Amino acid sequence: MRAICSYFVLMVDFKKQLSNVAFGGAWSEALVADDELQNIMDVLHRAAKDCGERDINDREFIKALRFVRDEVEKGPMLVEGLQKALLEPHLALREKNVRRYVDMIGEWTGV
Repeated sequence: MRAICSYFVLMVDFKKQLSNVAFGGAWSEALVADDELQNIMDVLHRAAKDCGERDINDREFIKALRFVRDEVEKGPMLVEGLQKALLEPHLALREKNVRRYVDMIGEWTGV
């Protein structure tokens, strides 16, 4: 008899999970920061993928840009370049340039 396994991805809110940990420490703060950063990068990658099909300037995207601008070393420069790339009228070039800036943000954040 063969067993069939299914894998489900469960998104865990680390802030909630670690909120009652009495000893916490730097490691728990690092987990929260890493989770938040991964969520930001997911938003930016989705925006790069969808920028040719729809207006991506929703609340989640604006929050991600604000985080990058405030928390990443070259954030202001990268956000400005990404916003200029979004103004490109040629669809393929827009997608290419937005993806390039999202990749640069990923390099600067280590994600």
